[in-house]
Amino acid sequence: MSPLFFALALFLVVLFVYMGRYSGRVRAEATRFIAAPPEVVQACVVDLAQWQAWNPWLEHARDARSEVDVDTLAWDVPNVGRGQVRALKPPSPQTLRQQLRFWLPFAFKGRSDWRFEPAPGGTQVTWRFKGRVAFTLRAFAATVQGATHLDLRFGLDRLAAALQAEPSPYVLAYLGVQHLPVRRHAQQPLRTRLDALAAELPSCVADVRAALARAGLPADGVAVSHYLKTHLKLRTVECRAGIELPGETELPDLPDLPDALKVHQQLAHSAYVLRFDGPPEVLELAWYQGMQRLRVEQLQPHPQLPPSAVYLSESAPGRRGVVELHLPLKA
Repeated sequence: MSPLFFALALFLVVLFVYMGRYSGRVRAEATRFIAAPPEVVQACVVDLAQWQAWNPWLEHARDARSEVDVDTLAWDVPNVGRGQVRALKPPSPQTLRQQLRFWLPFAFKGRSDWRFEPAPGGTQVTWRFKGRVAFTLRAFAATVQGATHLDLRFGLDRLAAALQAEPSPYVLAYLGVQHLPVRRHAQQPLRTRLDALAAELPSCVADVRAALARAGLPADGVAVSHYLKTHLKLRTVECRAGIELPGETELPDLPDLPDALKVHQQLAHSAYVLRFDGPPEVLELAWYQGMQRLRVEQLQPHPQLPPSAVYLSESAPGRRGVVELHLPLKA
């Protein structure tokens, strides 16, 4: 046996052992109230021709043509994705069952189950997915699962917007690539769970403003948070939160300023910019769609500069606000 062949065989054995540590299972679920009767919501999901308006996997190619053949919906859009939905026999009248299969951006397949339960004024809709990624992607199953969960949430929001007479709870505007100048921020660390960020961020920013005001420094700049690390599997986020400072403002060495409060200078750079108008609890979906947009437009995120959120209006849980998301790009 030649050394090259032996090395290749050993690599394959190690690879299969490594992949065997992961099950590759993907399980995701999303629930949402929709202000429409159960039969109306169910009919919209059953009719695959109506998926064009709310299909979460076509957010960045809403005008792309999907093919509907009786009980099967398929799409194949370059740089967006390739997938298929096929209707299966439902287990009960209030449910639907479908087979989902994807080739791009991830290769995975599974079963999709819907439940439509009557609720006062409308329907409580639950969308579940259960499946597996391809063997070669087993180590990334947690990432695929996190992405699928966000896709289901976004799809239900789009479905609700298509069926309800009331305005959408949030709006995303893709503003494209912009050049951002040098900026300075007074910020302090914040580490929390993703689902708690909307509640904790306002108090963190308020603490920064209060500390600056006590020191006689400008404290009326817009709130800005830089996202340093996000753990989708653990559902946690590490960021810097605070406000933008004017000009060349420095923090003096004063005893009443917290040690964690620092000035961070943001270098001039190009970034893809999205504008989000809605409650901060669903800002996570905007971030996800922003990253999807980079992939669709074949833009590379900057490896060193962290993405940031600029709050153009005061943010508070349950209240709409305007936020610009900046995703730095590789030069």
